[in-house]
Amino acid sequence: MAGDKETESVQPTDVLKNSKGINIERAAMGIVDVDAKMTIYVILACTIAASGGLLFGYDGGCTGGVESMPQFARWWFPATADARDTDFYCKYDDKPLQAYSAVMHFTGAVASLPASYVTQHFGRTTSMRVAGTAYILGSILQASAMRSISMLFIGRILWGIGVGFGDHCAFIYTSEMAPPKWRGRLNTLVQCGTITGIVVASAINIGTSRVLWGWRISLALAAVPGTILLLGGIFLPDTPNSLVERGHVERGREVLRRVRGTPDVDVEFASIMIANKAAQNTENPWRSIGRRRNTPQLVLAIAMPFLQQWSGVNAVSFFAPQIFAGVSAFSTGGLEGPLYAALLVNGVQWIATIITVIYVDKVGRRSLLISGSILGLLADFAVAIVFALSYNGGPNLPAGASIAAIVLIGLYSISFGFSWGPIGWLIPSEVHDLHTRSAGQSITVFTQLLSGAIVTQVFLMMMCSLKWGVFVFFGLWQTVALIFTILLVPETRGVPIEKTANFVRAHWLWRHVAYPGGHIPIEDRDPAAAKSIRAGRNSDQPSPRDNGGKGTAAAAPDGSAADAVARANAA
Repeated sequence: MAGDKETESVQPTDVLKNSKGINIERAAMGIVDVDAKMTIYVILACTIAASGGLLFGYDGGCTGGVESMPQFARWWFPATADARDTDFYCKYDDKPLQAYSAVMHFTGAVASLPASYVTQHFGRTTSMRVAGTAYILGSILQASAMRSISMLFIGRILWGIGVGFGDHCAFIYTSEMAPPKWRGRLNTLVQCGTITGIVVASAINIGTSRVLWGWRISLALAAVPGTILLLGGIFLPDTPNSLVERGHVERGREVLRRVRGTPDVDVEFASIMIANKAAQNTENPWRSIGRRRNTPQLVLAIAMPFLQQWSGVNAVSFFAPQIFAGVSAFSTGGLEGPLYAALLVNGVQWIATIITVIYVDKVGRRSLLISGSILGLLADFAVAIVFALSYNGGPNLPAGASIAAIVLIGLYSISFGFSWGPIGWLIPSEVHDLHTRSAGQSITVFTQLLSGAIVTQVFLMMMCSLKWGVFVFFGLWQTVALIFTILLVPETRGVPIEKTANFVRAHWLWRHVAYPGGHIPIEDRDPAAAKSIRAGRNSDQPSPRDNGGKGTAAAAPDGSAADAVARANAA
């Protein structure tokens, strides 16, 4: 039965050692820890793959600033250009403008679903090429649009396709390329790429705002991150996991040797082969991910990007120029004032994200999420209090409240930058089995972009109707995120990616969700015992334990570490 296959894990029985005397089968199952080194090749490959985050980030920093430029508004959305002197909370409440903002997120959410199939069956780098090409074409269409608003929207739809494919493949690529102890740092490079794109786009908008057709320049320059990702998809190798999964076993081992900088990769390669064999013995990944034992990973794949978006920080970053257009300390500086304020807020978030890249594998995921949620909810409520007590009508906040507002929104942005920003992507990308990883990442990207689309679509309307209450609303979601983290988010720091799924299932609460009665099957709990059980189930010969631990290759079930290495050597 499919369910029975799913609960079984393929275990090694033969004894094989590498050149350093490390037992390959035991190391591959996690009984012996083997440290994989960081190499320049890994850093370069993961940095280029992180440009998938640049696509999303550049849109976030570029579009909000472009929408605040009077020349863009008068050309495409004249209703907002005529409402700049109205109520501070409502001056940008325009449905066509909100639709333009949200259509990229909606399209990206839809595109993330076929991205799963492409990434799994054609490789991670194929999705990179699709993402880069779509983003370049979208930039060209938007920058060259004259009087056809449909051309503008089609360009933004292409951006959505690029973001959907880019976000999907970037996190999987970096997770599979990174050594286990460095996976957190390298995977957060994608979020670092996102906030870098926001900061760069914010800075570009300051310069282009001084030019009559400057908004076209801002949109055209989006082709640069698209080109980086396209070239990465052309020249970077696919991950060893993807190559093995698609039958290119020897090529997978060659790539693993290159990225690890050593020919001695038998341990890690055996682990990949075992994971791939187990994946082949299971059902369709979309059906499999809905099984009970995969419920913890599915909930994390949905809840974390949902809470990430409903913290509201991405909406604040996106619409920062519009928000700060009503903060008198910046609105008096003309158009550039709000853009400088947006750059400041996004800049401090970038610094916070860099700090996370450095420390996430030292201090762990949970502590950063918890501290970020606490700081974020306090900042949210404080911003609401400042706005509620200081605003008395008109297009701007009083001068006295302006500095407090910018400081608190900056803290709000910092809290997101070192917690839910990068880690909201990191954990969902590392908790799945190889078989369900691509489907799980599609669900994460779909949830993130769909939630982002809804927040983007309604944020300006909420700001107009709830006024300062919009920050209370987001603060309440930060509180939910804090409780969720404390109860349901396991610490995955340092856990090899082939073993994180079972690690998550063993969580004190998730084990009762994943297994009947909370009893973990021996296959998911004790690799050494499971090896003996599997040998007894699949062979008429005595198990290795009955032989005093001296197993033979003939007794090993297909897919063991010894068999994996032997077949790879024969190839």
